[in-house]
Amino acid sequence: MSKNTDELIYIQTDILTVTIKGNASHPSFPGTNFVDKDATLQISCDDIFELNMAVDSTPISKQHLGKSCIEQYRHSPVFFEQQQYEIVIEPEEGHIVEFWHENYNIRKNVTPVGRKSNMLSGIINFGNDIGYSDLFIKVDGTNYLKMTIEVFPSKIGYKDDYKAIMADVMTELYSLIFDFLKKTYDSFDISSKQQSTPVEFFSIIRKIYKEFVTAADMVNAKPNHVLEREYLVLPGYKVKRTDNRTVRWIEKHPEQVLKTNKGIMIDRALSVEKHITYDTNENRMTKYILKTTMKRLENFKSQYMKLARETDVSLINQLDNMIQGIRRRYSTGFMREVEAIPTKSSMSLVFSMAPGYRELYRYYLLLQHGLYISGSIFNVSVKDLAVLYEYWCFIKLNNLMKERYELISQDIIKVVGNGLFVSLVKGQRSRVRYRNPENGELITLSYNPKEIAGATVPQKPDNVLSLKKKGAKFNYEYVFDAKYKINPALKGSMYQQMYNTPGPQEEDINTMHRYRDAIVNQNDASPYERTMFGAYVLFPYRNQEEYKQHRFYKSIDQVNIGGLPFLPSATDLVTEMLDELISDSPESAFERATLPIGIEERLARVDWNKRDVLIGGLQSHAQFEACLKNNFYYIPCKNIKNNDLPIHYVALFQIPRIFSNNAGIYYYGEVLSSTIEQRKDIQEFPINSNTNPVEPYYRFDVSEWISLDKPILPKESGFANEFTNSFLLENCEFIPELLLQSEEEYRLYTELKRRTGKVLEENKTKTGFELGSLKVLFEDGDITLFRDGKLLDCCTLKDFSRHPNAMFRRLQRYVAKENE
Repeated sequence: MSKNTDELIYIQTDILTVTIKGNASHPSFPGTNFVDKDATLQISCDDIFELNMAVDSTPISKQHLGKSCIEQYRHSPVFFEQQQYEIVIEPEEGHIVEFWHENYNIRKNVTPVGRKSNMLSGIINFGNDIGYSDLFIKVDGTNYLKMTIEVFPSKIGYKDDYKAIMADVMTELYSLIFDFLKKTYDSFDISSKQQSTPVEFFSIIRKIYKEFVTAADMVNAKPNHVLEREYLVLPGYKVKRTDNRTVRWIEKHPEQVLKTNKGIMIDRALSVEKHITYDTNENRMTKYILKTTMKRLENFKSQYMKLARETDVSLINQLDNMIQGIRRRYSTGFMREVEAIPTKSSMSLVFSMAPGYRELYRYYLLLQHGLYISGSIFNVSVKDLAVLYEYWCFIKLNNLMKERYELISQDIIKVVGNGLFVSLVKGQRSRVRYRNPENGELITLSYNPKEIAGATVPQKPDNVLSLKKKGAKFNYEYVFDAKYKINPALKGSMYQQMYNTPGPQEEDINTMHRYRDAIVNQNDASPYERTMFGAYVLFPYRNQEEYKQHRFYKSIDQVNIGGLPFLPSATDLVTEMLDELISDSPESAFERATLPIGIEERLARVDWNKRDVLIGGLQSHAQFEACLKNNFYYIPCKNIKNNDLPIHYVALFQIPRIFSNNAGIYYYGEVLSSTIEQRKDIQEFPINSNTNPVEPYYRFDVSEWISLDKPILPKESGFANEFTNSFLLENCEFIPELLLQSEEEYRLYTELKRRTGKVLEENKTKTGFELGSLKVLFEDGDITLFRDGKLLDCCTLKDFSRHPNAMFRRLQRYVAKENE
C-alpha cells in the first residue's frame, strides 16, 4: 500500500492499478469525519484484486482470490459532496483502459496522460450529488472493474437530516395531493399515506362503494361511443352510402363503369358502412378501473381468510356482494366487447365532464391514493442536495403554516394528462394560500415567483411570503431564500474572527439586501416604492442556540435582514419568525422596514398632545335627531376646561343606556364656529324643566355630519367630557381606544388586542389598560407589566419605540398565560 496519507483507495490486479486520492474528511467541515462504519464500498472485478484502504488513518488491506468476485465493505465515510478527488488508472503494457461514469462532467475529466497516453488521470467532483455512485473501468473494450462508492453530505447529517428532508418532501406532497382530492371532489376525511394498504383500501371502498357502482351504472346506461366507418367493395345495387373516397375509387377503376341502353351503370363500387362502436379509450379505462378494483377486493378477501382468527361472516358476505356487483357491471352489455386497458387518455374530456365517467375516475383516484403521480420533482435526481434543500424549504414552510392556518388553495398539485401532476419545479411558479382563522387575514407563500421587474434588473427570489393585513392598503412581503451553503467559521478564518460561529455566507446576505431594495413597485399615482419588508437566508445548520449570538441573526431585529438556520431538526427560529410576521399589526410590520434617512420627517406624524375632538354624549333620541338635523351640538360650559379649547371636531356618542343596540359613535363633524349661549337661547331643542335656563352652554356649529365607515362601538356604560384626536377617531374600533394617550400606548394596545383577540379595558387609576389580571401601565417613561400587584417586566418607552417586536416577544409569554 502507498504510504501517502491522502491515498484513500488503492486497487491492484494483474492488469491495472487504480488509485484515488483526497481528504478523508471534508476540509471545510471537519466535524463530518465519522467514526462509525456508515459508508459502503462495493467492488466487482473479473480478476483477482488486492484492496488497500486508508480510513481514519488506519490502513486496511485485503486480498481476494478467485475471479468474478463481488466484495462489499463497511467503512467510515471518505467521499463528500463538492470535494475534489484525484483518480489515476495505470494499465500494464499492451492493454487499453477506459473510464466511464453516467455523469458526463465527471466522465470527461478523466483523460489519457503521459507520452504514450496509456494512463488515465483526472480530478472528479460529485458536486451536490450524494448517495451511491458507480465508477466503471473498461479494459480492451470490455467492462473489467466496477467500484460503487458512497458520497456523503457535508452540511447536513446523512442518516438523519437527509432522510428527514426526503420524508418531509414526500409526506407533505402526498398530504397536499390528498387535500387536493378532498377539496376538488368534496370527498371523505380519510388519512393520507404514500400508498394505501389493503385495510385502508377496504375502509375507503366501504364508504364509497354505493357511489362507485352508481357511477358504473351511469356509464352502462349511457356509454361513450364513436361512429366508425367501414369501406367495402359491393355490387352497385347494394351500395347505399358513398363519400369522396367512393368517387376516387371509381376514378381508379373505370372498368366498373358500364354503358348500357338505359344509360351508365356501376357494376361495383366502394360502399361506406357506418356503425357505432363502444371500444373507446374511455371505456377501456373504465373496465380497467372496475376490474382492478374487483381484484383488489379479492386480494383483500384472500389475505383476510389467511388470518388466524374467527371469520366474520358478515364481512365475507359484504366482500362477496361487492366483488359480484363490480364483476357484473364490467362483464355485461357493451363491456363484454371492451378490453381492460389503462390508457394514456384517461383524463380526456369524457373523464372530466361526462356523467358517470367523471365520478368513477374521481373514486378511482381516491382508491389509488397517490399511485398515479407524476411531475418534475419526482424526476429530479434526489441526490442533488441543493435542489432538494430548496424544495424542502418551500414544502416545510408550508407545513409549518398548515398546522396553524386554514388552507384555501394551492397550485402545486394539478390534474394533467393521465394523473396528478406536481408542478413544484424551478422556473415554474407555485403558490399556496391560507387564511388566518383568528382574524380572516390572507397569507400567500409563493415558490419561485415569476421574475419581479423593477427599475433596474429583474429579481428571482426562491420563496416569497405575502401578507394581506386588515387595515392595510398593500401587501407586506418577505423573502425566505433557500441557500444550501454555510460558512463553517474555521479557526483563524476571517469569518470566524468577524462572526465567531458558523452561519450564512456574506454574499448571500448581500443578496438579501438586494432583494429588499431592488424589488419595487410603481403605481400610476406614485413613484417607485419598496414592496419587500424583510429578507432572510435559510441555510442548513443545527445549533440554533449558538447561532442566536451571530450578527446575522441579531441583524433581523435591527434591519429585518439576516439568516435563519433551517433543517428538520432545527425549525424553531423560522417558526418564531413566521409567527411574528403573521401576527404583526400593519404598524409593527411597517416598523420592521428600514427607511431611508429623512423619510421620518416627511411622514405625517400624529400630535398626541392635540386632543381637539370632543366626544359628545347624547341623552335622548330627540336630542340626537335635533343635532343631526340642524348640524350643531351643545354642552354646558362647566364641562369644558380652557385647556380643552379649541375644539375642531365633535363626535356624537350614542350612549348604551339610551340607544341600546344602536349605541356608539356613528357620526362626526368639523366645527365651523363655537359660541357661548344661555341654554334658553338654544331654540333647536326645547329646554328641560330641570335645566337652568340661563346656564352658559357652548354651541358648536358643524359643516355637516359625516358617517364613519365603521362605527366605534362602546365597551362600557359611558363617560363624559372626554377628548380624542382625529387619528384615533379614524382608526379605533371601540370607545375605550379613543382615550389612548400616546403613540406607544396605541402601538402596544393594538398589538396586544391583535394577539389576544380581546379588547383591553382602560385602567381607572393610571395611564394604561388591563387584560384580566394583567396590567400594562405607562409611567415615568417606562412600560411596566403587573399581575396581582407583582411586577412582571419593564422596559423604557425609548427601547419600545426602537425595537417594538422585541418587547412583544417578551410580552407574549405573559399574554399567553392570561389566555389559558
